[in-house]
Amino acid sequence: MTDPNSYSRQWFDFFHHNIAEERTTQEIDFICACAPLPNFGRVLDLCCGMGRHARALVQRGYSVTGIERDVGAIVKARELNDGPEYVHADIRDYHPENSAYDLAIVMSQSFGYFDSKTNRDLLQRVVEGIRHGGRIILDLWNPQFFVTHQGERTLETVSGTIRERKRMEADRLFVDLSYPDGARESFEWQLFTPEEMESLGESVGLALTVVWTNFDAGTKPNSANPRIQFVLER
Repeated sequence: MTDPNSYSRQWFDFFHHNIAEERTTQEIDFICACAPLPNFGRVLDLCCGMGRHARALVQRGYSVTGIERDVGAIVKARELNDGPEYVHADIRDYHPENSAYDLAIVMSQSFGYFDSKTNRDLLQRVVEGIRHGGRIILDLWNPQFFVTHQGERTLETVSGTIRERKRMEADRLFVDLSYPDGARESFEWQLFTPEEMESLGESVGLALTVVWTNFDAGTKPNSANPRIQFVLER
C-alpha cells in the first residue's frame, strides 16, 4: 500500500522547483518574528523537503535539523547543504530527544496527512521534543477556503498544464492531480479551524497563541485565503 501523501518525482518537478525567493523570504521572516533569536535557536524542521527553509534559517543564525522521508528530497537537501543537519526518517517513526529543540516548524501544509489519532500522536511527540516555553509553527491549508473552492481547475506551470480536483468531506480535504502525460496522483489532509487547532493543542499541552493567514499579522483567516498559520507554545 502507498503511504498517505507520498509525493512523486513529477510532483517535485511541477511544484517544488522554481519557488520564488520572495516567498521563502516572507515565510522565513514570519518564522523569525514568531520565534526570534537567541531564545529559539534550535529548530526542528519536519517534512523539510529539499531544505528550503532549513538553509534560509541557518543563514539567519539558527541551528536546524531537517526530517524528511522522501529519499530523493533528502539527497538533494544534502547536496545543497549549507549548514543544516538532515535525518532521513518518516515523521511517524521519528522521536526527538526530550526538550532538544526550542522550535519545531511544519511548513507547506505537511501536517494532517494521516488519520486524526496519528496526527495527534505525531503532534504529541513533537511537543516532547521542544522545551517548556518552546513553540511549534504549523503552516496548513485553511478549511474556510476549501469549503468554498471545491471542484476542478487547470493549473498552468512552467512544466506543463495540470488538472486539479478538490473536495471536502467533513474535516478532510482530498486533492487529485492529472499530469500532462496522463499520470495521476492523490493527496488528503485533515484540516483544522482555529477552534479545532486550539482544542488539539490543549490536548497535548500546547496553547494556541497566533492565528494568521498569508504570513501577515494583519490578516485573519478567511474564505479568500487558502493558507493558515498557527503558532502554539508549550
